[in-house]
Amino acid sequence: MKIAVIPGDGIGKEVVPATLPALTLLSEAFDLGLSYEVFDWGADRWLASGVGLPTGAAERLGRDYAAVFLGALGDPRIPDMAHGRDILLGLRRGLDLYVNYRPIELEHGVIDLFRENTQGLYAGVGGSVSRFGAVTVAIDECVYTRSTIEGFVRYCLGRLREKGRRKVTLVHKSNAVPNTGRLWQEVFRQELEAFPELVGSEEYVDSFCYNLVRDPKPYEGVLASNLFGDIISDIGAALMGGLGLASSASICPETNAALFEPVHGSAPDIAGKGTANPYAAAMSLAMLLDHLGHGTAAGLLRTCTQVAATGDGATPDLGGGGTTERFMGEVMSLIEQRLPDAGPIARP
Repeated sequence: MKIAVIPGDGIGKEVVPATLPALTLLSEAFDLGLSYEVFDWGADRWLASGVGLPTGAAERLGRDYAAVFLGALGDPRIPDMAHGRDILLGLRRGLDLYVNYRPIELEHGVIDLFRENTQGLYAGVGGSVSRFGAVTVAIDECVYTRSTIEGFVRYCLGRLREKGRRKVTLVHKSNAVPNTGRLWQEVFRQELEAFPELVGSEEYVDSFCYNLVRDPKPYEGVLASNLFGDIISDIGAALMGGLGLASSASICPETNAALFEPVHGSAPDIAGKGTANPYAAAMSLAMLLDHLGHGTAAGLLRTCTQVAATGDGATPDLGGGGTTERFMGEVMSLIEQRLPDAGPIARP
């Protein structure tokens, strides 16, 4: 199995390379047969050639690679993020990655947040009208199809049932956005009938965000549209301790295509300093391993990353004095110590 690796921009080009030796180590230790290929898609290539996602790239990734591992996209030299939209949205739509999973890891447990990932206000439908060189009218349409919502809700409810969850909350704003909001409510209620193990509830997005910050313990599974899920995931990251801790997976249930990435951006203010936190990248890599059926290796990487995050080698945002490389070096050492029948293993 081959993994497509896209470090991207900024700290993505630091945290992703720092985690790849762990992938190699685990693949060799557990005989997983995994390899990877690195692609240079990002700001530098965009500025040099005007190409973000090359023609046919999504089709090639879906056909020839088991998963995609992405770092971060964003560069001050491209303030409108044109390349980021071309690459990231191109992959989401090209691979039909309409389910986005973003676990919110808190002291009391994990909240499973699922975000619809391809439609809504991010569907790219709209336009603007200009007069005398200034935009006078701007429109972005919120577009949802019933089939996408049905597939999304059905998959998410199934995953929650598999994980033994008992409660699921739909986040919407049907009082102010009635057409798509009521469609979400209708599909959610309809699909929930096939999952008697789950108790469903519904909350307006503003009320939900208030309650999530005030007391997150009542929530187990959360389903949200594209925009609302995007916002909620950042609130969840803040509750976790920062964007450097939040991981994500984007999945197409029908084809099993998947992309894994940290939630954080390219962080140009700290890029090049060597202190970027690789925690979210490592946890995204653990989700990738889980997705490919390598649960033991994923669990080992997850546990060792969590332990390393509490030590002196952790990055400054976690209260440590370490660098990106030192953090992942400690993760590697912990993995080696905990491998079954651990013996000397050559570092990748």
